[in-house]
Amino acid sequence: MLLERVDLFNFEKNETIFLKKVCKEVESVIEYPAVYAGSSDDVEHGILLGNKIIFIDSHVPEVNINGIKEKLKSISEFRIEKLNLSFPAWRFYIDIGEKVILDYWCADATVYLPEIIGVYFVKVPLPKEIRVGNICDEKNLFKALSKVVVGGYYLERECPINPEKFGFRHLFSGELSGLSIRSAKGNLYKKIISF
Repeated sequence: MLLERVDLFNFEKNETIFLKKVCKEVESVIEYPAVYAGSSDDVEHGILLGNKIIFIDSHVPEVNINGIKEKLKSISEFRIEKLNLSFPAWRFYIDIGEKVILDYWCADATVYLPEIIGVYFVKVPLPKEIRVGNICDEKNLFKALSKVVVGGYYLERECPINPEKFGFRHLFSGELSGLSIRSAKGNLYKKIISF
């Protein structure tokens, strides 16, 4: 089901190879929310991870909402509504052969997280706002990864902390594009024990 979504977007060849491996692997946990922290207008990466995706981003909402809309226009009909939360938040309903719900929360990913996560995806761990928690901080990353179900996944592009100390096993690496603060490949980890 997720594998076919890779072909909806114009990924580079090497990234396509990596993302198809990721989709095949994470298919088992799509009943849980997938959380994407950072670069929220990279909606194509989020859509690959499940049917309920939550983008958590500290950037100016209007800029990223427009970026999401432009990406979605190229692949699907969608509708959007404002959510009544304690921070700015929107929900997109997307139809790509199956219903996908994408939430965008303008919030601190180290504070506002679902209680249960199937996939946690960090692409840019250093937020622009000083007040926002840093995913490169071990306490913040542990808090996030502790909410991933056993058998769930952590997909990262740039976070330098080794998640294996938090009960994850590295599965494979590959090309994952995007603006980068350091040279790093994408890495997929699977949670094998809970702390």
